[in-house]
Amino acid sequence: MTTIEVNNLSGPLCTISVDPKGTIADLKVALAKVLGIPKRQQRLISGMSALSDSQSVSDVVDHTVTFMRITYSALARSWMGQVRRRSALLASAPLEIRQDHEVVLTAMQGDKEAIRWAADELLNDRDFAQAVASRYGQALRHLPSWQGDPAVVLAAVRQNASAICLASPGLVEQFDFLAEAIKCSKGHALRHLGRNFQEDPRLQKAAVASNWLMLDVLAQDMPSLRDDREVVFAAVSCHGCALEFASKTLRQDPSLVLLALQRSNGAALRWADEHLRGERELVWTAVQADASNLQYASEDLRRDVDLVMEAVRSNGNVLKYAALDLQRDASVRRVAVQQAGGHVLQSLCCGPTSAQRRMRRRAWLGPRRSTCDIFCQQEQLRRPTWQTVESPPIPVLARRAPGCLGPGRD
Repeated sequence: MTTIEVNNLSGPLCTISVDPKGTIADLKVALAKVLGIPKRQQRLISGMSALSDSQSVSDVVDHTVTFMRITYSALARSWMGQVRRRSALLASAPLEIRQDHEVVLTAMQGDKEAIRWAADELLNDRDFAQAVASRYGQALRHLPSWQGDPAVVLAAVRQNASAICLASPGLVEQFDFLAEAIKCSKGHALRHLGRNFQEDPRLQKAAVASNWLMLDVLAQDMPSLRDDREVVFAAVSCHGCALEFASKTLRQDPSLVLLALQRSNGAALRWADEHLRGERELVWTAVQADASNLQYASEDLRRDVDLVMEAVRSNGNVLKYAALDLQRDASVRRVAVQQAGGHVLQSLCCGPTSAQRRMRRRAWLGPRRSTCDIFCQQEQLRRPTWQTVESPPIPVLARRAPGCLGPGRD
């Protein structure tokens, strides 16, 4: 590392350590982290000349630079406030404002397509193009003069993988550039390329090596990729859980499963073939990495005393994954309780199962009744019982016909 002393017009400012093979742009990025001043507002002078971003750090004279901050005029600050509220005002701004780096970037905060109103002179500025591409990858279509520049295109692809479609044909034909674009986009750039690129084994391996989940994404259109040993090995080397997306044949490969266990802290054991989950050496490797992987071992190995003891010494909570006879073993229980505490015994299934407990309850209480039956029975118990008393019959008076009211009453 090379130490660079940074001064301003008032005296010493700070000291920065940078790679001697780096560029002035790297030095400005380091200064931005220390001083909080954006790279585009920095001007560095060494000796009697200003330093450009493309120059090397070795061009600095006596390891000392003079720092100057570029300030903005009152007019520029006024327009920055206007376009921050309404980006479309940039279209009617004077040429001087549409050439201003900071004003255009401020307008793009509200409308990313505001770059279409930027002046041609600004669009031809490399620093501006790279800054815009890193914020909005699709802005590359407004920067035709930089679609063949690897640094600008990679900045756009890093922000939006679909920006690879905007790169110049000559750049897309370069394998090194495509590999770097796939790497910086976590493999997603390959999805936006043509079928001939997607079927290239070298690009497939580059994609899965940068993002193991791409093995499943690419296999949706190309199922044969799950049987490709080299591609699957590249994905498993990135992360062992990529074994989940391999074919059944490759899951039976002991070397691939061993690599997956090493790259996933043993968690890939759950995706291994059932036969390999009964291999003591592989399961032992997985359990040593993480004791909870005992749950993925075969039934026979979960009866292995040495294996279970190794697991509970590391994590007593995994006792519930052991075979039933080992869960009842006093020595195994003692080790588990010493490691994790007495609560580990509450999760064991040494007693009757839930189904057995339900059957015993039904045999004791009788057939299961519905909630409605229980409610009705409770209501009947709460109702008061009234004693029934027989009342005497009420006499009924017969109605007599007219003229039959009796003697002397007609």
